[in-house]
Amino acid sequence: MVALLLAACGGSSTPAGDEGVDAGPEPGDLAVTVASYDLAVGPPARLLVGIETDDRRLVTYGTVELRFLFAGTGEGGTLSPGPTSTGRYLPVAGSDVPDPEPTAPQAVTASEARGVYSTHVAFDRAGFWKVEVTADVDGTTRHGEGAFQVLDRHRLPAVGDEAPATENLTLTTPDTPRAAVDSRGASGEIPDPELHRTTIAAALGAGRPVVAVFSTPVYCTSRFCGPVTDTVDELARRYGDRAAFVHVEVWRDFQGKVINKSAAEWLLRSEGLTEPWVYVVGGDRRIVARFDNVVNRSELEPVIQALPTSRPAGQGTG
Repeated sequence: MVALLLAACGGSSTPAGDEGVDAGPEPGDLAVTVASYDLAVGPPARLLVGIETDDRRLVTYGTVELRFLFAGTGEGGTLSPGPTSTGRYLPVAGSDVPDPEPTAPQAVTASEARGVYSTHVAFDRAGFWKVEVTADVDGTTRHGEGAFQVLDRHRLPAVGDEAPATENLTLTTPDTPRAAVDSRGASGEIPDPELHRTTIAAALGAGRPVVAVFSTPVYCTSRFCGPVTDTVDELARRYGDRAAFVHVEVWRDFQGKVINKSAAEWLLRSEGLTEPWVYVVGGDRRIVARFDNVVNRSELEPVIQALPTSRPAGQGTG
């Protein structure tokens, strides 16, 4: 599980290159992995950091301090100071969290807790960056560094962009294998039918907001797709009056390495394809939020609650 949270956090269904992915732990008593995709120059955006101790335990709970440094555009660049921020613990959806939740960082085994630290930070230069982490773990101040890349612009649809009007597969799409609609469908009924009743294109055409999760619950490299999809399903049952909720399966044929056209339209670039992603699109077709890799209800629900009630006459929540 340590490997899943740290090594595979930046994983993808197809090779993703080094775009926004950690280049490996730096010397120090903490191993740090930047677990976000598609980081780019621009306004503050969400960034995830996974932290591991030198004895292979995960750092969880509380907050950590993050200091970012620009390392240049090639090898041997001189470090220059960048922004600082605070990372707040974000548990993986579906994991057990004590009540009350600990307020200070702790080093635990993966069977005890799973999560990363989330912050929002703006980068003013494309190139290679480092993040220095300082954490008071179990009463001892510890440090670590991680490296990552910032692009000149986002390669994937970003906040403010117009959402692609995708004709994703649904339960009623003719001549479509169940597993192409949801990878869990190969073994029986699809567990979240309310996420497979409409297309993004149809919802946008009707002027409805959309919450779309792009994931492959069976084949996900990081193993986060299932919990993330379940979280979106839970929210669909509660907030069906505010948005159309859609799951887009990544693979049409995993064995044949055929990606669903709808997933490719949003996520596939020459560098590869990353998952999972959750996008929130307003009724004006503009993307209002996006969440990569690890996202849970505490982050996603407030964004959905801010959407206006918009259920068309006669439509239920599923």
